[in-house]
Amino acid sequence: ENGGRVGLRTGREARDKYGRTLAQVYGRSGDNLSARLLSEGLGFHVAVAPNVSLVTCQKQAERVARKAGRGVWRHSPVQGASALRSSGFALVGGKASHIQRNRSGIRIEIDNSLILQVPARLQRDFPASFTAGLIGRRVEVRGWVLDRSRKSPLKPGEKRWLLMLTDRSMLERVNR
Repeated sequence: ENGGRVGLRTGREARDKYGRTLAQVYGRSGDNLSARLLSEGLGFHVAVAPNVSLVTCQKQAERVARKAGRGVWRHSPVQGASALRSSGFALVGGKASHIQRNRSGIRIEIDNSLILQVPARLQRDFPASFTAGLIGRRVEVRGWVLDRSRKSPLKPGEKRWLLMLTDRSMLERVNR
């Protein structure tokens, strides 16, 4: 369709810490191929600051597939926080039960099972107004879940599962 040609457009951060190129892929006619794949249900919207300029477009493309039940949305991929069993990318639903802000960032506890961590460097992107009224509300969060018990034994009261929030679009309040 496009003669095999694509274009790359890098974000504010052109390479990651491993030297990989961070870019969006566009077809010859200028269409965003990530958005096309998302609208067909062939993946999940992910945003990693500071490369978040296309968040609105990609969330909308994913919403189209989700509403139509296409691809990965044919059956809901959202799992409850208490149902987590392994590390890796996940969409997790649950209620926010505790929020803590300090110099190291923000910690949001979900269903007494999962800790969402906002690193200090991103804390300004999550103002108090973003977390206001969150306790007791159902949320849906996405990202890479880590099993903290694999590195060392958990301390009393410490939660096993951790998910680093890489952008505020990775957490949504839901009305379900």
